[in-house]
Amino acid sequence: METLYQAGSVFMKVNTLQGKKMVESGLQSGDFSLPPSWPSCLPPAADLEMLQQKVAVVQRELEDFKKEVLPAIQSLEEAFCELNGALAQQEEQAARVRQRLREEEDRGVVRNKVLTFLLPREKQLRQHCQRLEGLLLGRGREALVPPKKIQAH
Repeated sequence: METLYQAGSVFMKVNTLQGKKMVESGLQSGDFSLPPSWPSCLPPAADLEMLQQKVAVVQRELEDFKKEVLPAIQSLEEAFCELNGALAQQEEQAARVRQRLREEEDRGVVRNKVLTFLLPREKQLRQHCQRLEGLLLGRGREALVPPKKIQAH
């Protein structure tokens, strides 16, 4: 598949498959020079020199770009690691808080059970203490008789 492309004022015949391979290998190696199999379609020397200068500028810009981007990527990686560390710390704290809440809820359930048991017992003990107090103060036999329950008719 050969197509005509215009570079400046010169038309060039380009083998696109070979061009793609050249660009891929050039991008990987950083070498944008033309392969030896292309001498038949080379533009005049002045145009070639201008193209080579442009390629050199692009290569320098690519290197400058790499120099700027690599530190930025490293900085992002460091920030990402810090954020992951902070997130892990927050998750640990949240797990500890959930555990404490569960423990507190468990203690609350136990307290409620104890209170449920103790409150009726306290009422019984108060009544018993009142009867004993009555005996002590000399009310005699009336204090020994448990209080009558009032029944609704």
